[in-house]
Amino acid sequence: MRWSGRRASLLALLVAVVAVVSVHVWFDVVPTIESDDAIVVTADEAVDVAGQRFALRSMRADEFEAPDGAHSVSIRLHSTGGAEATGCRSLLLTAQDDGRVWTPATSELDIPSDAGESRCQAESPPYDLLAVFVVPDDASGPFWFDVTDEDGRVVRFPVEL
Repeated sequence: MRWSGRRASLLALLVAVVAVVSVHVWFDVVPTIESDDAIVVTADEAVDVAGQRFALRSMRADEFEAPDGAHSVSIRLHSTGGAEATGCRSLLLTAQDDGRVWTPATSELDIPSDAGESRCQAESPPYDLLAVFVVPDDASGPFWFDVTDEDGRVVRFPVEL
């Protein structure tokens, strides 16, 4: 293959990667960040979202070992589950001061399989949802923890460690 053929292939690959990342950000991250309709709940308040009732169980820093220069933030919610329970579109952690956003880091960390579910469960018995995020050391909170259901409804929990 000649250099011009390789260059065209690399350019096509780069365009595809940029397109995939852009679509993810446009449909999953931006709507949650810009949501003025987010329902903000207090730490001791239970809320209905995704056809189930969630209550905050715990918020912890450094519960799980993170790479150098970062720390983990773990958030546990208890769900009632139920026949009407659906999945969630996204779980996000957002720094309140500068708006940086993180998605759960379930595959990057050594989290025991019995620690909790990493996603909202559809049509399930009661369960604990565990969302673990890896954030840089300079991000110490406060944060927002957003749960977005399949209809785009956002429930926002304040997180202070």
